[in-house]
Amino acid sequence: MSIYSYYEAMQNQLSFSAFCRDVFPDEHRHPINVALHLVGVLAGIAVIAASLTIWPWWAALAFPIVHVAPGLIGHRFFERNQEVGDARITRTDHPLYWFLIANHIMAVQILTGRWKRRP
Repeated sequence: MSIYSYYEAMQNQLSFSAFCRDVFPDEHRHPINVALHLVGVLAGIAVIAASLTIWPWWAALAFPIVHVAPGLIGHRFFERNQEVGDARITRTDHPLYWFLIANHIMAVQILTGRWKRRP
């Protein structure tokens, strides 16, 4: 998304549902990238669950790395976007928590067979 699109989106007050419908899927088309995002979400949930039950509590500090790293690898090696760049965690075009939530929504859709890959 270009800087112009960012300001246009802010002026039009792009909703989270529109973000999930229009922006997020367009940036997640490559099947390996999508699979790595799913791995990251599942691994992140596993780290939180394990740190609440069988691991020491401080193991939860690994959550951000375990959760985000596979997706960043997917974008770096399989689905590059020159407008956004490889350091996707520095994006300012949408709130970062939208990406986190949309990532989990995508994981649920994949696991339930509702994720529709775009050409």
